[in-house]
Amino acid sequence: MSFLPRLFLRPSLTAIAGPSRIPLPASSSPFSTSSINCVKQKLKSHSGCKKRFFANANGMAQTGKSHLNTAFSTSRINRLAKSVYVTKTQGKKLKKMLPYA
Repeated sequence: MSFLPRLFLRPSLTAIAGPSRIPLPASSSPFSTSSINCVKQKLKSHSGCKKRFFANANGMAQTGKSHLNTAFSTSRINRLAKSVYVTKTQGKKLKKMLPYA
């Protein structure tokens, strides 16, 4: 590589970004930001949380009454039907897992 001139080893940036460069029209530039429509993507909800929790005005409801409860007594099933509020830390995690709740 010692036989190559120094110009090839370290090219000058003044030839690329100089004031004499003619700007291209927006339609011909492949990286033009004027023609790109920024679309906000939808967030996915966590499927397990969708089945177990639902949002109410003050917090989230308790889980554990959907299936495999034939061995439970009637009083236990009724107790599980009541809504229970989550803690502040659990609420932050659930808001991330259920963004549209």
